[in-house]
Amino acid sequence: MKQINYEQIIQIAQAYYKSNQYQQVKSILQQFIQQGVQRDEIYFLIGNAHYCLDEYKQAMKAYHHAIQINPNVAIFYANLGKTYVQLQVYDEAINLYRKAIAIEPNYLEVYHNLIYVYSITQKTSDAIKVCGQILDKSCDSDSLGVASRSDYNRQNPSSAYLSYIDMYSELHVDGDLGNKISSEKMYSGASMIPWVTTVKSLITLTGSRTLLDYGSGKGLQYKKMLLEDENQIKYNSLQDYWGIDEIYCYDPAYFLYQKLPQKQYDSVVVTDVLEHCHQEDVKWIIDEIFGLTMKFVFANVACYLAHKSFQNGENVHCTIRPAVWWDAILQSVASRYPEIKYCFLVEYIWNDIGSEGGRVFQVLSNLNSFEMEIEPIRVTVLGANSNLGIDVPYKIVVDPRNVLCSKSFFIILG
Repeated sequence: MKQINYEQIIQIAQAYYKSNQYQQVKSILQQFIQQGVQRDEIYFLIGNAHYCLDEYKQAMKAYHHAIQINPNVAIFYANLGKTYVQLQVYDEAINLYRKAIAIEPNYLEVYHNLIYVYSITQKTSDAIKVCGQILDKSCDSDSLGVASRSDYNRQNPSSAYLSYIDMYSELHVDGDLGNKISSEKMYSGASMIPWVTTVKSLITLTGSRTLLDYGSGKGLQYKKMLLEDENQIKYNSLQDYWGIDEIYCYDPAYFLYQKLPQKQYDSVVVTDVLEHCHQEDVKWIIDEIFGLTMKFVFANVACYLAHKSFQNGENVHCTIRPAVWWDAILQSVASRYPEIKYCFLVEYIWNDIGSEGGRVFQVLSNLNSFEMEIEPIRVTVLGANSNLGIDVPYKIVVDPRNVLCSKSFFIILG
């Protein structure tokens, strides 16, 4: 086979790969393998095609072959590591990620994935160390102890807490000029939208009739909104869709909702909040949240840098921590509320193969007793306040069964 023909066919295979035609990639490249051609790019590309088709064992074999041909390419080890993660062979994934970093020390994508894998395998010190290296310098070997030992409370919060409230209040009024976000769209409440089916499942399972949104932002998610479920039944608001009697919004940085709740609610939801709290305030805030609920708490927490910063340059995600860190704090609080169900999702950037905008979520939950009762539900947002910043129609892609019945799950956003 002439060299020019080989190069042309590889280009065709790459074009098919970029257009997500993975079966064609396999068909084209198999002819080289059958002829005994030993080129690392062939096995790497066919490994990617297998991976994108969820054929992880075949992908594993292809990547191993690429490494045998050329053991000095970091991405070969990185992609093989991702394959082992999908197969839940985490220790081998860690070894492969380390090899990728040894070849390419500034391989940021691998570091992001490593934080998740260290956390899911309960390697607390390793997860915290890598998180501190690339995301948050305050995430160090003593950060868990600092948070656990803190004796701040609602009556005596840290000075950082009070400072953050002032800065968030300014963002609500002035917007984020640096990122060209108007005040109307700043913390409008959009962070709740991806989780509306999950919250509906929890409301149904627990028989909840009242709900508190702790850290609700401007609360636009609870204004008029047109939703349609899989049975083409339409709803005029989230309250209508959830079928509950009362929703209370609390946000200490937004003037309309600064009043602390004076009673308990059946359910409390906390989205895009806890990572904005100083680590010395986290424990008392979570305790306050549990004290305000009678049935369940649902929360999601980001383990990555935000796109927004304060005027002083500080990232608004001031407490970026892996799930093992959050779980230690959570368990110290939840043990005092044995009757309360909870589901905390720690969200990581996941650099996957063949896709962008990936996220992996580690689930911290005591919901096992509900596993057999959860039904798949889907809903689409057909219309919403323009300041929420979501494009309609907006399909909710998160399956509640993945959230409530697993230790982790992957989704592609956008």
